[in-house]
Amino acid sequence: MRHSFVFIAILGVCLAATGQAAKQQPKPKPPAAAATQAQPQAPSDEEIMSKIEKATIEWDGKGTPGAKAEVRLVKKDQVDGKPEMQYRLKVSGLPNNKFYTLMAWPITIVVPATMMDGLVIAKDGTVGCPPDSTKSCGQRMKGAELTLKYTPGIGEIFRHALVSEDHKSSVFFSIVPAPMIEHDKACTLEIVRLSPRFELALIRGKGFTPGEQISFHSESYQEVHDLQPKVNAQGEFWATLSPFVKGRTMGTTQVVVKGKSCAPALSFEWGSE
Repeated sequence: MRHSFVFIAILGVCLAATGQAAKQQPKPKPPAAAATQAQPQAPSDEEIMSKIEKATIEWDGKGTPGAKAEVRLVKKDQVDGKPEMQYRLKVSGLPNNKFYTLMAWPITIVVPATMMDGLVIAKDGTVGCPPDSTKSCGQRMKGAELTLKYTPGIGEIFRHALVSEDHKSSVFFSIVPAPMIEHDKACTLEIVRLSPRFELALIRGKGFTPGEQISFHSESYQEVHDLQPKVNAQGEFWATLSPFVKGRTMGTTQVVVKGKSCAPALSFEWGSE
């Protein structure tokens, strides 16, 4: 809060005798705003990771109620020894008479970014750029259908949103082109990469008994974490993990989850390649 200081000099008889006005006296300068205003603090790494985790878990549930995005693999290649995958997007539940902006949130940045605008949804649900477009999609794919192309790392998630220009219609969706999943009976355990070197991982479990409290065990070198998360009504649970160990630049983490009827387990590499 900025403070103002008002100095009132009561000179009485002395002022009348000297004939000098109080307003002629120099006033002290108020303290600088920086000294009186609290400066905002940058969020900690833990706060940033917590927000990324929460936003990712909630991502696919955002948008217009009833809207759905289906991502279909149409091509898979090898480029410079790495997998390259192309997907086709089909959308339902959104108006066809609007322009849409495609947003992307890769794991290399902390907030979503705009990819292009001017996209339209055809009656069959496919997404493309009009042949006469003057918007940014026309600079990249005028008159063509949208394809999503990835060169994914193992477990890497790609998050997208299609948002109308008036911000009244949207669909949010994500895809893990090269998933890390292990199965045990009806249960699955998946590790999702939320940062380039696996500084942050999201653990996703499905197929467990609804409402049960499970045993979650992870181990990196001699560092051990034991949790007891509760499975939701859909038989799923989420947990986050920061696998890095002090003094190490790379390593392996083992994860074991035990429920009433299954015990899936998997391991993953983190750190330097």
